[in-house]
Amino acid sequence: MLPTENASDTGAHFAKSPVPDESIMWERGGNVRGKGFHLRMTVSLVCLALGAAMVAIPHECSAQVTPDPEKVLSMYVAYGKPEIITAAFEKATGIKVGFLKMSSGEVLTRLKAEKANPQTDVWFGGGSDAFIKAAGEGLITAYRSPNVANVNAAFRDANGYWTGVSLVVVGFLGNNDRLADRGLKMPSSWADLADPSYKGELMASNPLTSGTAYTTVSGILQIFGEEKGWKLLDRIYANIPFLEKSGSAPAKRALVGEYAVGIVPDPHISLINNPDAPLTYVLPRDGVLAWPSPVALVTGAKHPNNARLFIDWSLSPEGQKVLMEASPRVPTTAVQTLKGVPNLKGLNLVA
Repeated sequence: MLPTENASDTGAHFAKSPVPDESIMWERGGNVRGKGFHLRMTVSLVCLALGAAMVAIPHECSAQVTPDPEKVLSMYVAYGKPEIITAAFEKATGIKVGFLKMSSGEVLTRLKAEKANPQTDVWFGGGSDAFIKAAGEGLITAYRSPNVANVNAAFRDANGYWTGVSLVVVGFLGNNDRLADRGLKMPSSWADLADPSYKGELMASNPLTSGTAYTTVSGILQIFGEEKGWKLLDRIYANIPFLEKSGSAPAKRALVGEYAVGIVPDPHISLINNPDAPLTYVLPRDGVLAWPSPVALVTGAKHPNNARLFIDWSLSPEGQKVLMEASPRVPTTAVQTLKGVPNLKGLNLVA
């Protein structure tokens, strides 16, 4: 079972990103249960690594932060359209922001290399698994923003090392034209995807290269239990002709009508970005899987107070709205969502 962070009032479940292993191959359209042992081994190794990284050090807390004398801020960013976010923060605070955009893995590598002389102040966006590793290696510093009270405990580190600013949710994206042409209904649950009528019309990504797919596999096992879960996965994967490397690829396939349905991250964004396309999205009624995208203060930051101010702002109602405008993900607070963005309270997040 994957490491999880649970809160009884939301029933949230977050799966960590996969650890690629060249010795483990998922066959195209192959039998998932046949690879179950290897996946379980991978999951166990991830649990051990992340568990060792979760150190219990008292978090730093500040009710009010004064800006640093130099009103500048540097960030490493793994988040969509950071130019919109940084411009809004600069307008609100007068703090000028410079940023480099890269993947979570690249941020982690840079922070390790720069540990003796940090070159940035904030790590913004990416997968929470990478933030957990960074905390264990002393690369990020605990900070509990006054605005953390707006964020459910399921979406943040208990010791204050990172706080989720938004959620990535996993759902289904359907092409209405292809569904109609094939005489298919839009699936509304994970169980629906196992119906043989979807054979050759379902697209998904590889659990060993895609966090979306890894979340899907681990989440289904959590929803249905090991025995029923693997049987359901066998049936679902029997309907998939091959596995994409990237989690975003199935959405592109569904958009152009190559396949009827894709299992994708944030399916609602495809409708927002393509308002005239014949698309429908569903967040499964038998359980919505998700993971948080966090923000953290870098250890040894040259502008630590400016970094704290950014964290505070990103968790404020104003900041949360700007984040949605930049990348229309589900916010981690109860702020009113923008048109087309699912509301946190309406999600059946998996316990």
